[in-house]
Amino acid sequence: MQLNSLIKLFNVPRLLLSSRQSNLPLATVGAQSNGFHSTIPLENAKAATVQKPKRPVNAYIRFAQSIRADLAKANPSASQMDLAKLTSAKWQTLDQPSKARLEEEYKRELAVWLQQNAKYLSQLTEAQKEELKQDKLQKADDKAKRDLKRTLKQLGRPKRPINGFLRFCAQFKPKPGVTQTEHKQQMKALGEKWRSMPGSEKERFNREAEEAITRYQEEMKQWEDKMLASDNGDLVRRKNALLNPAPVPTGGKARSAKKEQPGGAKSGRPATGGARA
Repeated sequence: MQLNSLIKLFNVPRLLLSSRQSNLPLATVGAQSNGFHSTIPLENAKAATVQKPKRPVNAYIRFAQSIRADLAKANPSASQMDLAKLTSAKWQTLDQPSKARLEEEYKRELAVWLQQNAKYLSQLTEAQKEELKQDKLQKADDKAKRDLKRTLKQLGRPKRPINGFLRFCAQFKPKPGVTQTEHKQQMKALGEKWRSMPGSEKERFNREAEEAITRYQEEMKQWEDKMLASDNGDLVRRKNALLNPAPVPTGGKARSAKKEQPGGAKSGRPATGGARA
């Protein structure tokens, strides 16, 4: 189980009630949750509002949900990543009967979800199905970008430095805890102050930015050389990868010669001259 899923779980403010513990219909349960919850029993499905059913979470996430509150209480200073690692360690030591019980709950609710989802899909129009397909593709693309960003960070890819203006803003950045409106107002004021500054005062920030970008380019070149020398050449910017030229197809002239015969006739057809007898 990836740690980022657990981190998302620990960010949920409270344990989500399963449908068996709640009298709320599917629409209400889905509205109150943030992604992790169980589906309602099949016998109550007709009473629920028709909408896309939520897929039940697997055995591991169920276990994480059950210990999340106690784990956070016992480790108040732990980060979300630390809590995720602690959960993973506890799962490894969990007895097999408990794991089997959680797995059985998941399979039972999954069977219910499969029926609900089939009914939901059968009620969609072709346009809605296409929209659902595009949404799924977009989510997959977003996930691929997040995974790539995480991989690049783990491999130590140099981070591009900020420009002179952002260096100036970093000295007067808004204090944490301000509202979004206050943040925009402060950033707008910084932009106006930067535009009114004489070039001599901007020079220091711009010079620092130029020096940083020079160091970044050197570090980037070293990092890409390292990636090309390993099995991670696909992570290098294509313009910097020294790719071998594509091989020239052999026998090209021979095939071209077969297509045309002397006199302009095509291959396989005798040249004709004048009218037929």
